[in-house]
Amino acid sequence: MMDPKKRRTIGNRPQVEPPDSEVQGSSSQGTHQVHRVVNSRIEEEPYSLSLQDRETDAFTQSYAVRRVRKSQNNKLTAMLQVRNEQGRYLEEVLHDLSEFVDEIVIVDDASTDGTPDICSAFPKVVRLEVLEKPLFAEEWRLRNALWQAAVSTDPDWLLSVDADELYSSEAKRAIRKLINQDYADWFAFRFYDMWGGRTHYREDELWSMHKRHTATLVRYMPGYSYFYPQQNHHVPRLPLSCTVLPGVHTELKVQHLGWAGSLEDRVRKYLRYKRIDPHGEWGNLAQYESILDPEPRLLPWKEEP
Repeated sequence: MMDPKKRRTIGNRPQVEPPDSEVQGSSSQGTHQVHRVVNSRIEEEPYSLSLQDRETDAFTQSYAVRRVRKSQNNKLTAMLQVRNEQGRYLEEVLHDLSEFVDEIVIVDDASTDGTPDICSAFPKVVRLEVLEKPLFAEEWRLRNALWQAAVSTDPDWLLSVDADELYSSEAKRAIRKLINQDYADWFAFRFYDMWGGRTHYREDELWSMHKRHTATLVRYMPGYSYFYPQQNHHVPRLPLSCTVLPGVHTELKVQHLGWAGSLEDRVRKYLRYKRIDPHGEWGNLAQYESILDPEPRLLPWKEEP
């Protein structure tokens, strides 16, 4: 019988995230690979086909590619893109990930602080690429660079994590059961926007990420066609072509700490969004403005159901 905390949704698509959305397994070598990458040399997939054509093509290819679905001994690799995370949550996140993933791959988006040193201090970080010039203004290129770096380490499963996210204890206990099976190729979780601390999350008409599912865990199948949409901001965590594969929506929780800091920190993020997306081309202008709400609706956080 399927775990009641999981709802199988074969063929259903995971939700794309809103702004700023924001165990033991196979052994790893624990050897660091630090790469400094000249941006002009990053190889990208061609994007000649339309989104609909690419999705259809990916679906028909799925029967021809080598689809290896192991039900045991799967290697779980976390992948992160980071920039100027010193003094925030990165160290805690990497420590937390080190407890339940096998390897970690990181692309540093030209940080100007000590972020690369923090990353390289963790033995499970087996690949760290440091970009010479930032790609934040072209996020789809950054996501693609991270994907290519991660799959070069021969993972079985990939967990896409932001540097301000913590998986609940229940999620960490369940993750090996999720990946050691042969019926689903991705899993989605419920993400909660913690607000002004870690005791409450925000819930209103503009802040309801936890009411839908966000796919962040995917099986890697060599030969399958993976691609990201060409968006400068708010690019989904996983390649869009993953969404035509069978997947599962879980009720497992993740804390998003991007809004858990001080009011000053939220004001800085508000100003950044207004600067990079002044007309709401990539996000919701009303949601940007709501960042400064003096009395947002907050609900108490409960890690376990």
